[in-house]
Amino acid sequence: MRFIGWAEVSPEKWLRQWSELYPAGYDEAEYRDLIKRSGEFSPADYERIGKWKDNATQSISRWKPNVASVAYEIWMQAAKERPRCPAVDGVGAFLSEWSDRLYQDEYKNGTKRVKRFGLSRASTLLHFISGGRYPIFDSRVIKAVSRLLGSSLDYSVASYVNSYCPVFQQIADLCRATDLRTVDMALFSYGAFIAQMPATV
Repeated sequence: MRFIGWAEVSPEKWLRQWSELYPAGYDEAEYRDLIKRSGEFSPADYERIGKWKDNATQSISRWKPNVASVAYEIWMQAAKERPRCPAVDGVGAFLSEWSDRLYQDEYKNGTKRVKRFGLSRASTLLHFISGGRYPIFDSRVIKAVSRLLGSSLDYSVASYVNSYCPVFQQIADLCRATDLRTVDMALFSYGAFIAQMPATV
């Protein structure tokens, strides 16, 4: 594996260096508390997951309908329904059902826009209700894993289940990770860095 500058480093060092670059904007204390509560989530805890994912923990004004990049209505559905972690053979169906849920933003000028909850949020919901067993899947980790594998990874439920989850575990094993969260953090940071690089690099 490689670190900034593409110097060869050990997997353990790669994990440590990239996980330490994880942005401070995400509330890690909130994350850890939610993971500890997994299996005993209250409706308020599902709402906390939504706030964490949609970066609305620090601003009350962001946590309401019709706010860009905040899927408030679907997170509130989760708070009401309180979904539990599916069996292994039900993960794909769970992600498809939640990622395809639609909500509508209505703006003051009368404009209405229908949006999907999306796979990134659906995998985040799965991540928390599984106690962190299933990783979060978003554009950053796709870029990270695609670079590490030397081949592209699709943004789809099938790719998540059949490719990303096994690769994630292989990376964790290779890095001798004692905490899977550090693997999530390292891939997020690495993918964010890759996204900023010129396409020719």
